[in-house]
Amino acid sequence: MNVRVLLRVLVTGVTAAVVVAGLPPGTATAATSGKVVSRSATLYEDCFSHPFSYALSDVGEGWSLTVTLVAASGRVVDRAVVPASEGTSGRGAFRLCASSVRPGTFAVRSHVTWPAEAGRSALALATSRLTLRRPTSKTTITRQPRRPRVGSRLRIRTTVTVARPYGRFPRAGVRVVAQVRRNGAWRRLAPARYTNAKGVATFKVRWRAKSPRKIRVTTVRTRYYERSTSRVVKVRSRGKD
Repeated sequence: MNVRVLLRVLVTGVTAAVVVAGLPPGTATAATSGKVVSRSATLYEDCFSHPFSYALSDVGEGWSLTVTLVAASGRVVDRAVVPASEGTSGRGAFRLCASSVRPGTFAVRSHVTWPAEAGRSALALATSRLTLRRPTSKTTITRQPRRPRVGSRLRIRTTVTVARPYGRFPRAGVRVVAQVRRNGAWRRLAPARYTNAKGVATFKVRWRAKSPRKIRVTTVRTRYYERSTSRVVKVRSRGKD
């Protein structure tokens, strides 16, 4: 080995030693990593806990994981803190309330921090996303009589159920609209109604159509449940007495 090569090796070694020696003890390295994910879910009415899972690697001791749920508007919906005592992998939860959170796509932003004496900079983890959906609704329809006479009263009955965590249940106060198919479009057949405590609403209309007409009932969407439409029923009239 000639003198120039020897000097280059020595300088490189000394420089590396200085760089390593200059690192604060415990500084995060490329080996330090982590991941936080949360599944999409239904945003049921009232308040509930929505879980997220996390896994961290080579974070040492004394760390703290902060997980923030952020709406598309940039508003912070909730924030959860996981201490080192919970272990480097596990589950946490957000607290969500349908009265203050609108359905949509949300960002899950996370970072790991250490106490000042650890001499480690905060580590930002990759952002993940989840979608919160409105609960689905279901609308049914019956009519009486099946073949009304022209000019007589047609009674249309509808029942609305809305999804809950443990099944579908009748919903009171749901706005429903009876519609008839006419001239290639769905048109309102009667003023809107609201369901009672059993999830039922009834329309009574004067049936004037002489030719067959299709009818249906639509549940109007709100922030607490999705829109739904009943099956389509074809009503055939009988002649006048």
